[in-house]
Amino acid sequence: MDEDLKTSLANNAKAWLALSLSISDAEKVAFDKIHDDFLSTYGPQFMVKVYRNMVDRILRHSSNEEREKVMGAFKDAMDQAIDGHHGTH
Repeated sequence: MDEDLKTSLANNAKAWLALSLSISDAEKVAFDKIHDDFLSTYGPQFMVKVYRNMVDRILRHSSNEEREKVMGAFKDAMDQAIDGHHGTH
């Protein structure tokens, strides 16, 4: 990957981070509703495909450092979900 593309991707990632940090509470509530509606309408298998595709795209278009962060966050979320699942059974 050439340096211009790397710089462009890094700048895009920074812009998305800034946008995500600026999302208002009302927008977060709206997103939650849309998410919950998709989940109830199409089911968990559909949502798994959506999130899998999203993570795959992020990983393909990120630097090694960003991929490590995403995978670390993914592992943390999985560990928490597993611990929560075992705690309820």
